[in-house]
Order: sequence, then structure tokens, then C-alpha cells
Amino acid sequence: MTAAAMERRKLLFVYNPFSGKGDIVRSLHEVIAVFTAAGYDVTVHPTSEKGDGRDFIRDCGGEYDLVCTCGGDGTLHELFEGIKYHKGKRCGYIPAGTMNDFAGSLCIPKDIPEAAKMIVGGNFRDIDAGVLGGERFAYVAAFGAFSEVSYSTDNRLKNVFGSFAYFLQGVKLFDINYFDERSVGMKITCGDEVFIGDFIFGMAGNSLSVAGMTKLISAGAEMDDGLLDCLFIRRPRNLSDIEKTRAALLDEGHTFGNVVRLRTDRLVIESDKPIEWDLDGEFGGSTLLAEISIEPRAVTIAVPESKT
Repeated sequence: MTAAAMERRKLLFVYNPFSGKGDIVRSLHEVIAVFTAAGYDVTVHPTSEKGDGRDFIRDCGGEYDLVCTCGGDGTLHELFEGIKYHKGKRCGYIPAGTMNDFAGSLCIPKDIPEAAKMIVGGNFRDIDAGVLGGERFAYVAAFGAFSEVSYSTDNRLKNVFGSFAYFLQGVKLFDINYFDERSVGMKITCGDEVFIGDFIFGMAGNSLSVAGMTKLISAGAEMDDGLLDCLFIRRPRNLSDIEKTRAALLDEGHTFGNVVRLRTDRLVIESDKPIEWDLDGEFGGSTLLAEISIEPRAVTIAVPESKT
């Protein structure tokens, strides 16, 4: 065996062939060529169903020097879940979905071959992971009026209209009667602070944007600060409340009691009826009691040199 052969490393590449517009399928040869030229022997695993990527990474990821995925938010979610069984394992993510808030927050290139080149560039950063009910999430756990949009909007519509599909669906739901029907009575405990009332939306995130909107995240947020950036919206009672809520969401200079912003490493949410959770755009189960926390710097992921 030559010295060059002995130095070669092993890379696992898990991808969702159906993400976005299927661009990864057309770029697959180029991506593998990038990895191979960088000295990696590549194992390719296309996912076939929900949970497949997570399970494969969990079961086989320990055999590889680098674990990479390509896909949308669901694939990213499965990377975070699967990689937790291999502490300290380096990983990479190539975005191929519709919104890609996570990739945008870390300045990961949207161009698939360029993202592959970034991964083998050797720049890695330890970032936080959120946890809800023992399950990791990469950038957001959410419930309520708009969280269901991400997993209920038809995938074909997402592919054609991108973020505009999310926007249209959200506007359709922005109605007082809808809020009256969908609000949930709850108690939110964050350290010594307790918030009680009827809420229509809530999220705990580790990202610089959600659904493409940066204003939902408090200024100064970082993805490795050991804190969740949380936002909760109380039920609006009239059109005036809606307008004040919108102003408070779009500009932190506008304060309104219906909008609650928190930064914390842990919070507990108790509700009077089961809440359906969205984790990174995927259905995350239903619960009456949710404990959300942060795993500081739990995932070592490839980023551009400017983000290390």
C-alpha cells in the first residue's frame, strides 16, 4: 500500500434526492469528485424515507472521519439527531431545500459544489443544538399559527414558489377567528419568570433567521452562545392587536405586551391541551408538557473561513 493510500480518509455522504428541485442528483458526480480530490474515500447513501438518514448516521457514522448531508431542513434535522451518537465527529451540510435558515445563518454557500468545497476546506465551528423531549433540533422548535405552515404546505408548492408559499399560507391564516380557535392556554416558565395566558405561536431557536425573517430573532444572537432565542405571541383580541403585534415583530423598538421575547438555556411550557410541535420544519410530536434546553457547542460543523 502506498503512503498516499494510507493517508486517505473516509467520508459518509447522506443525501435526500427529492429535496428542493432535485439539484443534488444533477450535481452528485461533481460533489463526489470534490470530496475524492481532497483525499476522501466516499460512501454515498441516498435516503428513501423519513428517518433513514438519521438511522444510517447513527449506526454507521462512527466509521467515518467526516459525515456530510445534503438536503432540506428535514435532512439537517436528521444529521443533528444521528450525529449525537458520535461525540466530536466532524460533519458538513450542503443546503438543497427551500428556506435554508440554518445555512444562511452560517453563510454556507447555496451552490452545491461550492458548499462541498467549503466542507473539505477544513474550517469547523462548534455550534449549539436545541433539545425538546430528548430530540435534538438544529435551528428551531415551534408551535402554533404559523409553525404548521412548514410541514403542511405542499412540497411541490414549496419548490415552485419558495418562501412565497410560506408567506401566502401565513397571510391566509392571519385572521381573528382563526386565532380564537387555535389559541392555547399555557404557562411558560423561564428561570424566575412565569408567563400565563392564551398564546397563538411560540418558538425557541438557534438561528439568525426563521422562515427567512431576521426580525424574529433578537439582536446579538449567536449560534454558539449557549442560549435559545425565544419568541411567544399572545392571542390578539382585535385588528388593533394584530397591527401592534406586527409592528413589534418587525421592529424591536416597538414593544407590545402580546409579544414575549426571551433568551435562555432552558424553559418549560405547560398547556391546557396538546401542542403539536414543529422541529426544523418536520412534525415533532404532540405534548402537554414540553421542556426545551440547549446543548452548548454540541455539533462540530464545516463553515466558511469567515465564520470560524
